[in-house]
Amino acid sequence: MDYSKLIHDGEKAKSVLVEIGDKLVTKKSVKIVIPARFAERGLAYVGIDTSIVGIFAIIVEDQYYGVSLANAMMRITPSSTTKVTYDDDEYYEFTFDAGATVVPSLQLVKIDTLVYQIYDEIISKGRVPWYLSYELMGMLFDTAKEHAGANIGQQQEVTELMVSLIARDAEDRTKYYRQVIGEDPKKKLAFIPLRSVAYAATNTLNKLAGSYAKDGLVSALVMPTERVERLEDLLRR
Repeated sequence: MDYSKLIHDGEKAKSVLVEIGDKLVTKKSVKIVIPARFAERGLAYVGIDTSIVGIFAIIVEDQYYGVSLANAMMRITPSSTTKVTYDDDEYYEFTFDAGATVVPSLQLVKIDTLVYQIYDEIISKGRVPWYLSYELMGMLFDTAKEHAGANIGQQQEVTELMVSLIARDAEDRTKYYRQVIGEDPKKKLAFIPLRSVAYAATNTLNKLAGSYAKDGLVSALVMPTERVERLEDLLRR
């Protein structure tokens, strides 16, 4: 499936899901999609009993999709599971037939450390799934308090700041996405790791003094900074 052709319509996705008692049941056949690497990062357990973090895409009619941002692990009961490749990344597709139970229990266990795992994978490492847009990334931790019991995400500005640092112009990753989106709303978005030496470091000192010295040195030579920052000026005195 070419996910790029799907239309984002959260209400369409919600309309096919029904709460019956403590269960979540689907009225139509749907698919839930997560990156396969989530299973390597402790964000999914795929097997006889399958549990996934509640940050996934749900596809309806192979045409529309909605996005869940629940900061919690949830057990799901798919009718079938397949692994697909999209944009050089592998994804799990969990298919649920019409009338099937999607989530057998909506009583989710709060795991405060889960928030760090989400942050480490998506923000720190910049491994952002195709279904998380620039706007949705800013809401990534909105449910952290409710679902994980973690006192984070209460100030959305903090999350939005981190997202603005890793969101870049796909054609030139030295440019912040927020600086180019006004010029061209159709600009393609890319994400970099928050700790990227090549792109996230803003001055020569940080590039050379940080980890991954080879990457930092190449970045300092290829993309030299055009101004002296306060920290550099202080150390030179």
